[in-house]
Amino acid sequence: MNDDLGTRIAKSVIDTFNGLNVKSGKPVTRSNGVQEWTVLAGVVAILDDSEIKPITLATGVKTLPDKVRVYSKGLLVHDMHAEMLALRLFNYYLLEKDCPLVDTTDGVYKLRDNVKLALFVSEPPCGDVSMNHVASLKEENEPWVPRKKQKLNRGRNNFGELGIVRTKPGKSDSLISLSKSCSDKLCLKQLTGVCNAVVSTLFEQPIYLDYLVTKNIDQEDFNRCFRSRFDLPNVHYLTLLTYDYDEYGFEKSEDKTASPLSLLHLVPAKFTQVLNNGVKNGSYVKNKAPKPGGESVICNWNMVDKLGTIKDIAATDYTTLKQSNARRQELKTLGRDTLQDWTCTSEDDFEI
Repeated sequence: MNDDLGTRIAKSVIDTFNGLNVKSGKPVTRSNGVQEWTVLAGVVAILDDSEIKPITLATGVKTLPDKVRVYSKGLLVHDMHAEMLALRLFNYYLLEKDCPLVDTTDGVYKLRDNVKLALFVSEPPCGDVSMNHVASLKEENEPWVPRKKQKLNRGRNNFGELGIVRTKPGKSDSLISLSKSCSDKLCLKQLTGVCNAVVSTLFEQPIYLDYLVTKNIDQEDFNRCFRSRFDLPNVHYLTLLTYDYDEYGFEKSEDKTASPLSLLHLVPAKFTQVLNNGVKNGSYVKNKAPKPGGESVICNWNMVDKLGTIKDIAATDYTTLKQSNARRQELKTLGRDTLQDWTCTSEDDFEI
């Protein structure tokens, strides 16, 4: 039953992605004949335990270095791994007027009772849950050796150490991002819910993912990453679903190169946006915020702006707004302390 549900979810995301008629955003074959690859992810709503409705699609494998937060001012999207983009776009959808997944009875915002949520990912999420899978690949079975001693566990550093927090490294010699692995972020969301700092101020109760749909993950690794190292009360634990559907044509392989672009697609609205370096494709400016109007719909600045069309915002800056949800802040602190060695990124503050 679980495998059947996983396959139905995977098929809904992959078929929707394959059916997109877009001019750019999907991996291409470069002029030198090398084909690009990328990770595909999507948030799927399961209605009344039967109807499968894909809500968001996203691709991407990149992360910006932490230093860009000095000039970002909420206009850059820092983490462009597909699963995080799919969740950010889902947050944007929750702020849509008359969102069909949201119950606003008596002015109280909550996810409708007949809705369950799944996150599909075409590759195992980076970080702890996939370390044994990475180590088992013959062409990738050497751990990264840092050029100098580091406190952070980046990417494949010390991949024999399991159950630890890791950061997204880009390449082994890339600038430090401090952005935690998708494994760690998804693990924490079992406690805080998937609503980000902006959207969580609208919903009184957290919204949780019910299923993670992916492949090449051993159940033991999944249990260690998402359950045994996160033994806390009131955790909404993910359930792992596998799938058997091979129609996605841009999977990672040694003879391919990673696509620099990320594609966002909001299925109900038929809205698509392509990102490059955390901004709309074509709007990137080196070491600066993007060209005017070049920010993504899912950047923090636009999220706050969209929230302001729904409710009055008392905070005068983003950091104050983020900290105003005291319960979410408490849960984040508890979750991070439990996972240990969680080094926070720099602030990306801006005036509201």
